[in-house]
Amino acid sequence: MSPTSKPNVDVAAQTTLKTRHMSMIAMGGVIGAGLFVSTSSTIHIAGPAILVAYMVDGLLVFLLMRMLGELSLNGNARGNFVHQIRRVFGPFMAFMVGWSYWLYWIVTATVEAVAAATILAPVTHFSPVTVVVICVAVMTLTNLISVRSFGEAEFWLSCIKITTIIAFMVVGTLFLVIGYRGTSITHLWQHGGFSPHGWRDVVAILPAVMFTFAGAEIATVAACETEDPSRSVSVAVKTVALRILVFYVGGLFFVLCMLQWDKIDLNSSPFLQSLGHIGINGLTGIMTVVVCSAVLSSLNSSIYVTSRVLADLSVHGEGPSQWRKHWRGVPVASVLAGGASTLLFSLIAVGFNSKFLYFLINASGAVILFNYLVIALAHIRQRYLLQQAGQTKISLHVWLFPYLSWSVVASVLFIFMMMALSPSTRMQILCSITTLVVLALFGCLNSRLRHRHNQSSPPLAQAQGIPPEHAI
Repeated sequence: MSPTSKPNVDVAAQTTLKTRHMSMIAMGGVIGAGLFVSTSSTIHIAGPAILVAYMVDGLLVFLLMRMLGELSLNGNARGNFVHQIRRVFGPFMAFMVGWSYWLYWIVTATVEAVAAATILAPVTHFSPVTVVVICVAVMTLTNLISVRSFGEAEFWLSCIKITTIIAFMVVGTLFLVIGYRGTSITHLWQHGGFSPHGWRDVVAILPAVMFTFAGAEIATVAACETEDPSRSVSVAVKTVALRILVFYVGGLFFVLCMLQWDKIDLNSSPFLQSLGHIGINGLTGIMTVVVCSAVLSSLNSSIYVTSRVLADLSVHGEGPSQWRKHWRGVPVASVLAGGASTLLFSLIAVGFNSKFLYFLINASGAVILFNYLVIALAHIRQRYLLQQAGQTKISLHVWLFPYLSWSVVASVLFIFMMMALSPSTRMQILCSITTLVVLALFGCLNSRLRHRHNQSSPPLAQAQGIPPEHAI
């Protein structure tokens, strides 16, 4: 075997994640502290009809996951979704999607680190800066040790969240059956109606609800590091989005049955309030532990997915080449880059300028919708290409093609439009579009440099002897 054809183990992924890890990794990225704390505000806007908003957006994310699954299984499952975009649309679009996705999750990690400081600083009597440093350092180290250590940490942190929600739903079911302390399904329509403020407000919160589901696609990234990527992708696509939907909708359903929606305090967890209403008090400490586990889990997942996307970009010449190296299956430099960026942004937000965090959120908030739009379009283009090639057997196909597929595209564009029309999110759209324009300029520059480099030498991945699908 020639030196150029031998895979370089220093830059290759390892297959150490198991099915049980896969089930929790996506949930770790999606079920953050927002479910337990921030849903009070959306309930006040939409009333019980918040359940419809979650079901609509959950269905949309399920279809997007199905599209991503079809894209992967009919192309090359051992490659994250940025690799699939590169395969269908080329390096420029991969550059755009990869770097915008990296930025989105760095900002998400920053938000979680700041949330950890807000929660833990009063409890531990440490300064917010100290809490940020400890949390980011611990989660970065967890990702550095090995892929398996990340998977185990994510499994157990996610287990705390999932067990809490399941226990809550069991208690809610019991009290709903016996009607304990006024727990009743009639709360959904007796206090001003199912949609007390009108359906326009329900439609208006669809963008905010959509962002709570962001992260389900992390499972397809992690699938590349399992023993059977095709099976892992298939399982993740079929089950993850539905499980997340059940936990969100199920949890909020019982909150609304236990406590009237108009009696929920905006400044407190709706879960704690509903339990307190039926006489279960003194759970503040337990909820603090649950929220902290949710924050750390989301932070852990964010650092993981940013490192894998950055490693993929670096291997293909769309990022710094120094960040492609792996050690024991871990892209060390990419993990450190994600951890350092999160730490820097968090320290600025906590220690110097609280408005900086809002700037980051505005600059990256809508780019995940751009990523979803490109995934949907890549799926459609690949399906047409397969049909033109006469391939009739499509693995994990999206139903009712092309009508359902184009409906998903239209739905994502509709959410873009809703954000642009709303005064509260218009700035986020404008800032995110500016971010994408800047990335497009860098992408054009990168394409020119790559073209010049490839004329004089083989592509970076080829020169290293790295199969593109292994470069995650």
